[in-house]
Amino acid sequence: MATVDNIVDWFKTGNEKSQALIDLKWNLTTVGDYILLQNDKIPFMLYINFESDKNTVHILVRTGIETATIENQPRLTIYRTLLILNQRVELVKFMLDSINEEVVAREDLTMDTLTRDDLNAALNTLITAFYLMVQALKLQDEFNEQIIERTYMMIKDMLQQGKTRDEIKKYLKETIGLGDEEAEELISQVLDSDKVPKNMYQ
Repeated sequence: MATVDNIVDWFKTGNEKSQALIDLKWNLTTVGDYILLQNDKIPFMLYINFESDKNTVHILVRTGIETATIENQPRLTIYRTLLILNQRVELVKFMLDSINEEVVAREDLTMDTLTRDDLNAALNTLITAFYLMVQALKLQDEFNEQIIERTYMMIKDMLQQGKTRDEIKKYLKETIGLGDEEAEELISQVLDSDKVPKNMYQ
């Protein structure tokens, strides 16, 4: 069983040479009920919240899109998109958070059986699912470089673990919810070149 202290230590005791998210060295800041995770290689923050009574940890990525005050039609379009995404991706919830109804992606983990490797897999799933949401909400310009860099690192990490191209494709399709063509295009762009592609959405 993982404790809050275990999870915090996993994020603190990393190094900057790692391709794995959990093995990076994160800067942790406590703000209210959340622990904010920051790392120079990941140009956006992750938010962690613990529910002790349910023995659960929530990990969020925020978009900065607040729907509480926008016009009805674009708000309904966002709501519909999030509902469709929730059908496609089983492990990640696309939802609204706080009084401003900010669009977020959240993954919930049970601490009873959580391991360091499980947490790393969950982080990969969350970030890649966030890429799917970026596509669906047409936020490529805002998040393109960020998601490309992280997805590149994730696939490189899977290769270092001995995963084949087909296994990576299966992961992107079955775990993240990408279509066959989307998964193949993404893999081709990050594996068939010597550097990170300029735009994975082309």
